[in-house]
Parts: sequence; C-alpha cells; structure tokens
Amino acid sequence: MHDGVPVDGGARMSKPVVVWVELAACSGCSVSFLDNHDSVGRILEAIDLRYDTLIIDGRDIPDHIDLAIVEGGVAITDKQIELVRCIRRRSDVVVAMGACAETGGVLNYAEGNQMPMPELDAYLPLHDLIEVDYVLPGCPPASEAIAKFFEAYLDKDWAYLAPYNTIKGKSEGKIRDIVKMGLCVSCGLCGATCPTNAIRFVEGKPVIRDERCIICGECYFQCPRSFLRLEERDPGTPNGSVGPYLEAYQMRTTSSTLRRAAQSGGIVTTLFTYALDNNLIDGVIAAKKSEESVWMGDPYIATTPEELLATTGTKYSVCPTLNYLRDAVTTHGLGKLGIVGLPCQHEALKKLDDYPLGLRHISDKIALKVGLFCTSNFRYNAMTKMVEEVGGVRPEDIRKIDIGAGSFNISALTGELIKIPLDVVHNYEQESCKICPDFTSEYADISVGSIGADEHWSTVFVRTQRGKEILDGAVENGYIDSRELPENALKLVGKIAASKRKKGARYLATRKDYGLLIPFRYVETDSST
Repeated sequence: MHDGVPVDGGARMSKPVVVWVELAACSGCSVSFLDNHDSVGRILEAIDLRYDTLIIDGRDIPDHIDLAIVEGGVAITDKQIELVRCIRRRSDVVVAMGACAETGGVLNYAEGNQMPMPELDAYLPLHDLIEVDYVLPGCPPASEAIAKFFEAYLDKDWAYLAPYNTIKGKSEGKIRDIVKMGLCVSCGLCGATCPTNAIRFVEGKPVIRDERCIICGECYFQCPRSFLRLEERDPGTPNGSVGPYLEAYQMRTTSSTLRRAAQSGGIVTTLFTYALDNNLIDGVIAAKKSEESVWMGDPYIATTPEELLATTGTKYSVCPTLNYLRDAVTTHGLGKLGIVGLPCQHEALKKLDDYPLGLRHISDKIALKVGLFCTSNFRYNAMTKMVEEVGGVRPEDIRKIDIGAGSFNISALTGELIKIPLDVVHNYEQESCKICPDFTSEYADISVGSIGADEHWSTVFVRTQRGKEILDGAVENGYIDSRELPENALKLVGKIAASKRKKGARYLATRKDYGLLIPFRYVETDSST
C-alpha cells in the first residue's frame, strides 16, 4: 500500500485471499454485508474467503492475506492485540469495518456504557494499535456501501476507495468540524444518516446531542463537504458552465391556481403534481414557508397535490430538507420519492448514491430529483438584515424575491422593485456558499430557474432520461406549456453559471492560502489531508 493505493493495477483481480475477523462487536457489520441479497453471492464467488466467524468453519488465518476486514473494537487482552498485529503483518490491505473498529463506537460512547462483555471494560479503535488502510464508518455501514467497497476493491478502483483512506482517525471530530470551519451547507443529510437521532438543527445547522452520539462517523463521512472526490464530468454540451443536459426549454404551468401561487412559471409544483397524479411518485420532500417566520423554510413531506401547494414559492434561507429522507421511507412508508433542492443538496444525494454509507435502501427509492438555480443561500438572520438595512424593506412587506442579471430583486407589496447588486449580496451569504461551483443543480434530473425565461415562465434543463420521460408526460398531458429556450437566454444562464464557478475557485484558493479545511473533492492527491 502507498497512501491507500496498492502498487499493482490493471484489470479486475483474480480471487483475492480475504479474511473477516470479528473482535468485540455485535456482528451487525457482518449481518449488514449478508443482507444485500443482490450482491453477496457475487462477491463471495469473486473472493477466496479463508476466515470468517459467521460464514465458514475455518479458524486458521492464512500466512498471506490480500484483504483483511476487521469488525469490532479491540479488547485490551494479549489474545486480541496479538491477533490484530498478526493480521497486519500478513495483510496487504486492512479495513476497519464499522464504528467499533473505527473509533470504539457503541462500545465506548453509547449512553450507559453498553458493554457486550462486562468483564472487559476497555476497547480500542483499530488504528490505535496497527496501521489501517481503509475505514468504513457506520453502525453498521449499509449493506450497499459494503458491496460497493468490495466491487471497487475487486475492480482496483482506487479513486473510489480513496475517501475511505482519508477518514482514518477523523470521525471523532464529527460534523462539528464541518460547521466550525464554515463548510456546512445545511443540506440536512447528516441528520437523516445518524442512527441514534443525535443530530438536531438550529437555524439549519446540525447540533449534536452528545448523550446520544456513539461516534460512528456516519455524519462526517456522508456530509457532501467532507471526504469525497466528485470527478469532473464531460459537460455534454458546448455550454459546459451549466452542466450536462439533454434538452433546454422555457416552460410554465397551465394551472391558473399555481400561476397565482408559484414562483415564476410554477414548474416544480406542477411537475410533482403530475407525478403524484400518475403514481410515478408517492411523496415529495420539499420546503414550505415557516409559520413562525417570513421567508424561513421548514422541511416538509407532501403526499397530495393539495399539500404541495404549501411548498410553492422560493424560501431565501437555509432549510435542511434532506433531514427528512429516513422518515419519508421508514415512518411515512414512501417507496417512490420526489425531492426538490438546491445544488448542494443534489450533490449530497449524489454522494449518497455513490457512497450509501448510513442510509440503506434509500437511494433506490428516489424517483425524481428536481434542482433549483442558486447563486447562494442565507442564514435567516442574515437575510433579514440584508433586506432591511440594504433594501429598506421589512420581510413581511415583500411579495417576491428573485435573482436577475447582476442583481438580487425584491418585489415589495407596494409594487416597488428594489435591486441589490450581487457583489453586495455576497457579503450576507453563508460562508459555505462561497466555494460552491454549481449554479444550475447539475446533479438533478431536471433543473429549474427563472434566469433567462420570460416573466411568469421558467428556464428548464432536462438532464437525465428519467427526468425527460416524466417531463414529456407532463407536457403531453396538458400540465405544462413548453417552448424553445432562446439562445440569448442560454447564454445568460451560462454567463451567471460561469461567474459562480470563478467565484468559487477564487474563494477556494483563499481557503487554501489560509490553511483552512477544504472538501476532499478539491484535494489534488489521494493522500490524507
């Protein structure tokens, strides 16, 4: 190994010798691995499993091991310490599987000090005793994540495995480090990921209840601003700044009710209404305006077109909607989810799809992802201060807020249009937005915004075949009016998108100069930061 990358390369490896060693653990990680019926048989056929306390009878550890999986904390006994040292000497790659092997996890940090063997009162994380090559956090890691790890290892996809190398010894800092360093985008995914409901949100930011936290590392790893390289993608179009897309349109709803209630063309609400009416989805995770504060959003699960009306219009403050992901599936029983969110939230969903560490059987239930255009977002108090002090208007006296070419536009109830230059607006945006390169929600199925479109219409980018099929159905069935997006409109969107990319690169360089934490996607090598 060198920086988490074995020295050999090339085609898929022939059957590697694998051992799975369980120490002080509940067997949850092993059970999670076996729970993935689609892949476990294929993986077991592709490896030469020589030692495992659950699957096979063999109890002899081979002299040479290609891949060693260690589950559980290490009890401070001669037997267990010598065992892990022996495994390290004989193994090319050693993986700490799950929270107990990674940090001591539930063995050391659960409320009530829940020890599986009361006579042994101390357990160590694996990296305190030996060098560890990869860490899969979680209590337990989701079966899909374990399967993807094995597939990447067998395919020698070291770039995919690299984030599991960078996480070593860092989970104890938890999500607090992301918030403290100004990287949190308030997407809400960490809250949905947490297996003990130890995370709550205050003004969109995660706050950890220490008495519930078992330091499993899921929140830190799953965060889109922690350890993940999102590879650059081929734009697929001449205008790469808006991201890859199949088709571009101007669109508006045909519903007079939605035209009165919705922002711009009312496309997002109409699209989800069509999907609900035709059983393409059975619920939508979105944001609705808070009953407590004007322009503040609260996460919301809508399961009927009538409930969708509560989500119309833009909320210009952070809202951790992805916190409702687990509840949507487990509590509400939704099997086909629609999600509307900002670019950062779709980046979080992309990470969840690639690395489904803490939310098992969730990604495959997301049926439609709609993204919104976004220059930046605001904490509610910062938003209020800006419109009052710079715009000279109270939040409750605002009819609509929109982003135009070079300005933040406030439409007051009096009919007055107040324009705040974007370079002034940037002084009030949340810190994490400053390095974001995505204006048009490139990882969504369909992206929607008002920039470039005529009044009461929306600009729409269709990015995936799934999105195209649903949107085409909405148009064909009379839910949406559609017309071609003019070239000058596309150029305007591209200009703003390119400007955001340049701004993000500039602020990223500043963070690097100051030695501040940066997301792993921007790290130039596969080594730990």
